[in-house]
Amino acid sequence: MKSWRVRWALWIVGVSLGLVLALGVGAWAMLRLLRPADGEWAETLHVGPWQRAISMPTVIRLATHPMMLRVLEGRTLRTPFGRVAFAPDGPDAWRAICAPCALRGIGLPGDAVRLTRLEFTLARDADMNLHGDFALGEPGHAVRGRWRAVLTQQQLEVTAQGDVTPIADAFALFASAIPELPRAQVDGLMRFDLRLRLPERTLQFRPRLDGFRVAGLGTETLLNAAPNCDTDAAVPAGGFGTWLPRAVIAAEDQRFHEHTGYDLDEIAHALSFEPQRGASTLSQQLARLVYTGGARGHARKLRELLYAVELDRTLGKARVLHLYLSLVPWGNGRCGAQAAAAQLLHKRVDKLTPAEAAWLASLLHNPDLELARFEARGEINAARVRWVLSQMRPLPRMPKPPARGDAAPPDTTAAPAAPLQKALALALAR
Repeated sequence: MKSWRVRWALWIVGVSLGLVLALGVGAWAMLRLLRPADGEWAETLHVGPWQRAISMPTVIRLATHPMMLRVLEGRTLRTPFGRVAFAPDGPDAWRAICAPCALRGIGLPGDAVRLTRLEFTLARDADMNLHGDFALGEPGHAVRGRWRAVLTQQQLEVTAQGDVTPIADAFALFASAIPELPRAQVDGLMRFDLRLRLPERTLQFRPRLDGFRVAGLGTETLLNAAPNCDTDAAVPAGGFGTWLPRAVIAAEDQRFHEHTGYDLDEIAHALSFEPQRGASTLSQQLARLVYTGGARGHARKLRELLYAVELDRTLGKARVLHLYLSLVPWGNGRCGAQAAAAQLLHKRVDKLTPAEAAWLASLLHNPDLELARFEARGEINAARVRWVLSQMRPLPRMPKPPARGDAAPPDTTAAPAAPLQKALALALAR
């Protein structure tokens, strides 16, 4: 009996050692397989205190190999995007469903894009590249299209083309985050092109809209509404003078008189990570001031877009610009252009020079920061002021400095210029 127990114990120990050895050899072989070549796209794998660089092209090829996908058939995996279920979709093709799904960390700026459902097919072509179809949203109103992924040793490039889709269906993808959607009447068609590169995580998104129109949000009530500022800050329509509206359009929305509330070129540039390009038109900024508030994220931008398209139609350009100038914050709690001109330049807005108007407009991208810098250093952002002046249409005529020897004698009766005017004159004279 004792001999039998010894043999049984030795057998268990032997099998255990064999399994450990097999696992060790398998892990060693896998690590050898995943070891990146020189110049290859690599990421660092962390397992507790242990870390090692692995080849991402190899990982992607193994994960999308038909044998691996057959193992995944009928299974549901936990992923950073949500639970993904795999099922066969014909010979050597598979279908994956993620519901709900949160797209984050793949190049999309800001917060995660949350979808009720993401479905796509996956197959390989003769060149070992991946391709398939996709559907975003519920089956009855999904945004559909095709995608393709080309894998090299240095990167993965994914391109996608959306089919022509009602714009209302695209907004419906985010219905839970857009409270106005049930009462909004959204017309028009859209399609899009997308390009994502990894590991750079750069995203290019090119939407195309046709006949985009919004009704039902009630923005026509702003036609006769008084601006919600102190009475000293508000001015009647047409009371902003000549230069400030032109300077603000130059600084914030150069195609203001051409678009219908939104600027697709600017939206595309913003989604392509060009930080010097803004995406919000004056109509969208007015929508933020009146309706959506300053919360960040994709939902707020989509709400702004709905309101901006309706605002542009119901109010017209002149009223949109007047309300914007009456309401926009100009730093340190100032509301509107009248308060900014009076408190910063001690002038009425209709008395501003082109340079003064350009300086006020140059603050709008971050007024508190710019004013804090001026108070700390006594200097203004001269480069931005000159840029705004160069973009104003028609170009203002700037006074020429007097020639040497022809300078007029100083006016001893005039009041000394304020520090801000001095800094502005000095900056533009350089």
